[in-house]
Amino acid sequence: KRKWKLSGQNFNSKQVQQLQFTVENNKDRLTSVSEAMKQLALIDTLTKNIAAIKCSLEHIINNSSTTGGCCPVGWTVFESNCYFFSSDSQSWTGSRDWCETQQAHLVILRNDKEWDFVTRNTIPQLYWIGLSDSRTGRWEWVNQTPYRIERRRWGPGQPDSWTGHGLGGDEDCAHLHSDGRLNDHHCSPEHLNTFVCLAPPTNCSPTTVDYKENFIVGRC
Repeated sequence: KRKWKLSGQNFNSKQVQQLQFTVENNKDRLTSVSEAMKQLALIDTLTKNIAAIKCSLEHIINNSSTTGGCCPVGWTVFESNCYFFSSDSQSWTGSRDWCETQQAHLVILRNDKEWDFVTRNTIPQLYWIGLSDSRTGRWEWVNQTPYRIERRRWGPGQPDSWTGHGLGGDEDCAHLHSDGRLNDHHCSPEHLNTFVCLAPPTNCSPTTVDYKENFIVGRC
């Protein structure tokens, strides 16, 4: 009986060692996968930047006679438009104003393709978009075109015009939540999120774009 207990203890000890080895091995694999994903993201960014510079140089060489335009470095092209996914956070108003300094506007999502593209790039972060009901009490895009509420695009129970935040008024500005669905939020300067700008392609050359710490601060 005593020998059986000792044998069981030895068996359990071996199991623990095997489990520890498996855990450590999986940790190493996860670390390798994480590093590989970071490298892929970096390669993707570099590829987009090279494409933007190449496009601009072609416009210079051809005296801007090539069809279409280019997206500045740091912007992403999709369906003939340029999208900027910010890394810094601002209020909804601050985000709108920043986009306008780039001859752009907070993103307007007009069809399923655009929704899918944008949310693929925003999940799991929170991003302001160009949707608000602060001007008239009715939801509209930043270009003042009406927005018809699609419940499938909103989180459960949203928009709820919540007033419990104690900031006065309700929630008049929309952002994409971590699951890619819409949520109404207070427009107060205290509420900061990253944001998405939308602009048409431009015939800018690389020399007309200013950079500060790899952050675009100017377009044509």
